[in-house]
Amino acid sequence: MEKVSGSIREWLTHSAFLRVLFISVVILLLQIPISMISGQVSERQVTHKKAIHDVTSKWGYAQNIDGPRLVIPYYEVSTWKNNEGELEQSRTKRFATFLPETLTVKARVDNEVRYRGIFEIPLYKTDVNLQGRFKKPDFSRWGIDPALILWRQAELVMGVSDARGIRKQTYVHWNSHKLAFEPGLGKSSSHLPGFHTNVGGAFSEETFEYKISLTLNGSQHLYFSPLGKESTIHLESDWPDPSFQGYKLPTQRTVSTSGFNAQWSISSISRGYPQYWLQHHFDMNKFTNSRVGVDFISPVDSYRMTERSIKYVMLFLIFTFVAIWLVEVIARVRVHLLQYLLVGLGMSLFYLLLLAFSEHIGFVWAYIVASIAVVMLIALYSRVVLKSSKRAGLMGVGISALYLYLFTLLQEQNYALLLGSVGIFSMLAGIMYITRNIDWYEAGKKEQYDGE
Repeated sequence: MEKVSGSIREWLTHSAFLRVLFISVVILLLQIPISMISGQVSERQVTHKKAIHDVTSKWGYAQNIDGPRLVIPYYEVSTWKNNEGELEQSRTKRFATFLPETLTVKARVDNEVRYRGIFEIPLYKTDVNLQGRFKKPDFSRWGIDPALILWRQAELVMGVSDARGIRKQTYVHWNSHKLAFEPGLGKSSSHLPGFHTNVGGAFSEETFEYKISLTLNGSQHLYFSPLGKESTIHLESDWPDPSFQGYKLPTQRTVSTSGFNAQWSISSISRGYPQYWLQHHFDMNKFTNSRVGVDFISPVDSYRMTERSIKYVMLFLIFTFVAIWLVEVIARVRVHLLQYLLVGLGMSLFYLLLLAFSEHIGFVWAYIVASIAVVMLIALYSRVVLKSSKRAGLMGVGISALYLYLFTLLQEQNYALLLGSVGIFSMLAGIMYITRNIDWYEAGKKEQYDGE
């Protein structure tokens, strides 16, 4: 009985299959601290967003500029017979919207970065000049009686998503008149952000030239709606890392370390909405999908990069533990499961170091510092565990190669899947090649570890 019990104990201690199974359990246990670190990344992202909101709520949010456009009220007449057979009428005020024939936007954006604690918040000041031409509004296409048109209540309106960012009184030069804007989008859409002015009583001419100068604060992005039948939008900024967004990319652009220039030329035929329409209430979604502009973003989002790197932690642990296990098998060195756990914890701490340092010195330098610290820690520990400086050196070189490989994956986002697939295949092929001559039935026998 004792002989059987000893055989079972020896099999449990030296079985190669059980060894792999126990190491797999250690890898699964290590997902607990990894999950906690991942939660810490999410928590720091939330804190960062709160810091951004705290600053931008006082300075100015991301700005979307829509306009200008003419909104002219008219009466819609309804006629019906009452119970006595007599005709009755009612009049309901409606609104007609007319967009400009031409719109030219020129915006100069001066960017700056402010800090709330350790967090960077990109802000900007911009001077926007809009000019173009309107044709005299034509209601005949809808068969509306001219006597029902309220010309004197006509308004020129402009939408600005965060009117708090407007830095000074804004005027429009409407032909020979200079008119001051008032808050809100007027009677048609008073609840929406922006400003308006009354231009009624001056529709004897066939065309109307307009010029508007707008100075405002904003953050994160700046978008424009191409409301002209022919629209030209030109942006100039000292921000070196623009991300051009919207339903069209710039037709011309120049990006350098000193900033960028970008220009969009857009025809109304590609926008998805007409130059004029009748409305009961204004639908902001008409303009949302046609906006173009730029996001002012940091070139490297350390939280996003850290989050992406954590996705590869399982592969890192597997290949590192496989390397240690192969040393066990080939060099006949016994490594305790607790030592596997300590090595895994050291590799897990890499992501916490990366997160902490990246908030202060940037992602690239944080990656260098964290990877060097972890490689040195594991290499020095392996010198004792693997009972050889040479083996420890090879372990350090191997882990360094893994971190270099991960950094390449993070930088080459477009080719991450290809590089990842090829890399994993190559590592597996290497393991298969190294272990091709091992007799796994003999590898776990006790005598192989005698004399250690």
